[in-house]
Amino acid sequence: MRKFLFTILFISCISSNAQFIEFGGGLGFMNYSGDLVRGYDFGTSTLAGSAYYRMNFSEIVTLRLAATIGRAKGAETPIDAFAVQRDHSFSNSILEFSSVFEYHFFDFKSQKSQRNWSPYIFGGFGVISVGDIPENSGVGKIQPVLPVGFGFKHLIAKKYSIGFEAGARKTFYDYLDGISDGDQTIKDYQYGNPKDDDWFFYTGISFSIILFNIPCPFPYVPNNSLLDR
Repeated sequence: MRKFLFTILFISCISSNAQFIEFGGGLGFMNYSGDLVRGYDFGTSTLAGSAYYRMNFSEIVTLRLAATIGRAKGAETPIDAFAVQRDHSFSNSILEFSSVFEYHFFDFKSQKSQRNWSPYIFGGFGVISVGDIPENSGVGKIQPVLPVGFGFKHLIAKKYSIGFEAGARKTFYDYLDGISDGDQTIKDYQYGNPKDDDWFFYTGISFSIILFNIPCPFPYVPNNSLLDR
């Protein structure tokens, strides 16, 4: 037990001297793009939420670990005779875990900064857990995604951060809407484009609390006698 407590204290001390740490969450909307809906359509919006942990390695570079939950939905739009015949709709839950780097265009966190705001861009890697998949599709519910996007942050008294963010998730998965290639020899209009994977989007506002440095006034010197107990 002593070893565990000593290790946690040491890691907290070292890491917090290197960067600020943030905890926060947000609310927003999730949207879908795929075989039923092309591009961003506000009509497919559903309520979504996120929780995240940020490590600010410098005034402009941040690593964010986040969990986002929402629902993708869509319905057939009668753009051609195939869509009218298919007449498909869906609603599918999505749970995403992601790790992304944020790059801020301005230094807005340091005491010397004249600004308390900055736009930023982000990109990284994540995985999603999809609620429902078609039977006999041969794919799993856990799929990789590539999150990318942009946002805007504003500091309040150097202790809190509020922001707006809009991001897209590139999937490598064509069954989010339950429609993919299937058997193209059967002309019953139940299939989509097998070379066009589905996307989803998250747009929302966020709020976070910034934890400042934990002072470590002494250099770390290993105490072997303590660690051996």
